[in-house]
Amino acid sequence: MAKKGELSKTARASMAQRDDTNFATDRICEQCGERIMLKELMPVKVVGQGMVYYHKNHFAAS
Repeated sequence: MAKKGELSKTARASMAQRDDTNFATDRICEQCGERIMLKELMPVKVVGQGMVYYHKNHFAAS
């Protein structure tokens, strides 16, 4: 168990795996049809259709 002021074992592992690189994903934006960079990815769950992906600024605009 983590001591006061420390991260848990799971949180420490999650922080270690976090990668600051921004790379192109295989996801395609529903609005513009272009590939989405990781930091711009906005996954949205649509009932009956499943997951749909947008650029963050495209989703905010719609």
